[in-house]
Amino acid sequence: MRKLLSVVSVVLVFAMGLGVIRAQDSIEGVDPTGQKIVYWHQYQNESAQGNTIAAIVEQFNSTNEYGITVEASFQGSYGDLSALINAGITSGELPNLVAGYANDAASYARDGSAVDIAPYISSEAFGLGATPDINESLIAANTVDGQVLAWPNQSSAQVFAYNQTLLTELGFDAPPTSIEEFKEQACAASEATNAAGGDVQGFAITTDASAFESWVASNGGSIYHDGAFDFTSEPVINTLQLYQDLYSQGCAYIPAERFGEQVDFNNALLPFYITSTAGFTFVIDGFKTSGIEADWNVQTFPHVEGSEIVQAFVPSIILLPSTPEAQLASWLFLKYMATPEVATQWSAGTGYFNPVPSTAEALQTATFTAEGLAPYFNAGNALLTKEGVTVYSSPAISAYSTVRGFISTAIADVTSNARPVADVAAELQAAADKALADS
Repeated sequence: MRKLLSVVSVVLVFAMGLGVIRAQDSIEGVDPTGQKIVYWHQYQNESAQGNTIAAIVEQFNSTNEYGITVEASFQGSYGDLSALINAGITSGELPNLVAGYANDAASYARDGSAVDIAPYISSEAFGLGATPDINESLIAANTVDGQVLAWPNQSSAQVFAYNQTLLTELGFDAPPTSIEEFKEQACAASEATNAAGGDVQGFAITTDASAFESWVASNGGSIYHDGAFDFTSEPVINTLQLYQDLYSQGCAYIPAERFGEQVDFNNALLPFYITSTAGFTFVIDGFKTSGIEADWNVQTFPHVEGSEIVQAFVPSIILLPSTPEAQLASWLFLKYMATPEVATQWSAGTGYFNPVPSTAEALQTATFTAEGLAPYFNAGNALLTKEGVTVYSSPAISAYSTVRGFISTAIADVTSNARPVADVAAELQAAADKALADS
């Protein structure tokens, strides 16, 4: 059975904050007819995502039985959106829906500016029914203190890509599944040349906090649990030590440029590449540019026994407080996006996963906007529902953004700065504790 590492179960309870509907009966009697909803999103105009969301909004506006009109507009990056919402909390001028992550929603909720959508999900008249066709792991990733503070209209996953053609040249019949196998293959690669005579690297270490979290989870741990950060646990120490050992032994390197590891992967100079599934199109295009034919695929991270994980990235949509009528109308648009037909349309048009499990079969034969994406999309999507795989999500707390920067510094300290792992872990713990207290 699939598990969620950071939130064990979804608790659909009534919320107690400002702007939150407090009783189920108050939803059932609301009439959303004729409401106009403002939705701020992060999808650039004329992009695959922008064009797809525009089409979905137009469909909803022309077909919903209540005459609800959604006005969707691109407002910049997640950082831009967060700044706009924080300014709006002060001025009182807010949209009805805004894109963001769970930690953004948690921050807004502290100011009474995020609506718990749990009552809408379970509403008899307007909810998802007794057996919702929804990925509960993604709902759980947006659940903070028992409140569902954002709707997971899309997700992607961090996966471990490998070039089997190169691995075969190096004498390995399959990619590594254990951490010991990974170290063996990375070190062997660092001493080899590829078929074209290029010097192969073992593994690319970046200061990306998300990759670090995936390694920690694959070692059987989590950076945050029981309401506190934990950077001195054995899994964290083992991960920092893994980074340090690979780097000091010459089995890993730090790319000189951003996304340099992808270039090396596309040029068959690197057997492994950590990527988000949202980046598959870039990998596909990279092989076209390099002209190298490679049998490449994706899997979960190498892991210790019992800790096979996939880290899900869940950029979502946050419902902001307004009138009961506008809140319900906003929810009905979110619900529309989670119908199987629309969810399939979203994934095929954008390359992002959707939260509707029943779409998996339709996506096997769907026509994707990006050429060549379908097999890799479906391989990544299958990992999220693979038996025995734990779905990991980052902490849904406002301090998380700050702590990510501390993790990046720690990675640099144990690699290029060659500092003792125990010292770095202790400093990381102290900095994270302070960030949590300050938040």
